[in-house]
Amino acid sequence: MSDQALLQVENVSLSFGGVKALQGVSFNVEAGEVFSIIGPNGAGKTSMLNCVSGRYHPQVGRILFRGTEMTRLKPNQRCNLGLGRTFQNLALFNHMSVLDNIMVGRHHLLKNNFLTGGLYWLTGARREELEHRRHVEEIIDFLEITHIRKAQAGTLSYGLRKRVELARAVALKPDLILLDEPMAGMN
Repeated sequence: MSDQALLQVENVSLSFGGVKALQGVSFNVEAGEVFSIIGPNGAGKTSMLNCVSGRYHPQVGRILFRGTEMTRLKPNQRCNLGLGRTFQNLALFNHMSVLDNIMVGRHHLLKNNFLTGGLYWLTGARREELEHRRHVEEIIDFLEITHIRKAQAGTLSYGLRKRVELARAVALKPDLILLDEPMAGMN
């Protein structure tokens, strides 16, 4: 077992024009650790998560995940490393069902591509989809959202939508999930 942290943030700075959102931020997150970034509105918490997830690229500093430099990697590349996230402002597909929204979280795990998937009945694509659907159904059961699995995401209450977004992040099978304001709007 390595002594290396799961996530290492080293001296990260981010500016938007003359506004310094982050300046010299450093921290480590160990495997199995619950880690919080706490601060007032405008302190840069979401900006920090955006740097870790690849939405923003810091001007200074490094971000490593399991020892792999990922400061300049795209979000999908970070996902493939085992990083998942939810958003402060929900990012669901409103016209898709809850089940389909969560299935999107499994996309990076698919072995079949557009061409082999087109031969749905002749390849392992159907079997692969059924296996991914089984995992999604387990997540739906665990988060107790079975009763809304076929509902359009856009028709749900805010609290249920937050739960669907969490389910999609869990469906990624990440080693680390970034939760941005997980309790915002929850009463």
